[in-house]
Amino acid sequence: MIRKYCPFALRAVGSTLRQLKKGETFNMYPRHQLIFGMSPRLYSSSQIIPIVDYEAVKKLPNERQKLLIDVREPDELKETGQIPSSINIPLGIVSQELAINDELFKAKYGRDKPKSDTEIVFHCKIGKRSLKAAEAAAALGFKNVKNYQGSWLDWAEREGLPK
Repeated sequence: MIRKYCPFALRAVGSTLRQLKKGETFNMYPRHQLIFGMSPRLYSSSQIIPIVDYEAVKKLPNERQKLLIDVREPDELKETGQIPSSINIPLGIVSQELAINDELFKAKYGRDKPKSDTEIVFHCKIGKRSLKAAEAAAALGFKNVKNYQGSWLDWAEREGLPK
């Protein structure tokens, strides 16, 4: 039927797209993950990561039991600065650094390594890399991870700092 109305309907077969054959139907379920090569995992994480706002992040310097991690690259921090009390662990090494032993973490970052239930807030420039970092931390077993969605751009605007 779809062929009648849309003769160029395509269906993904593995990684190859092809035109539907005469009489073949387009069935998006149970092969929904193959259609156009997309997987639902590209659009959703296995865990919903809570979002925090500027007001919550503003309080973090007074809450030493919580951890604020900036996942931008060190060069970005040199250009813009950093949110007070945040530590810098670039996105590319977040998983590795959260898995090191307690003593090494403290030596590198001047803070106790977070426990599995420690509140960890991730931020970057706009909130996309920090979401990936939060998902990575959750995959490592950290149960209280959050994302500052506005991240540096929101912080800088509200604090009157350069973006």
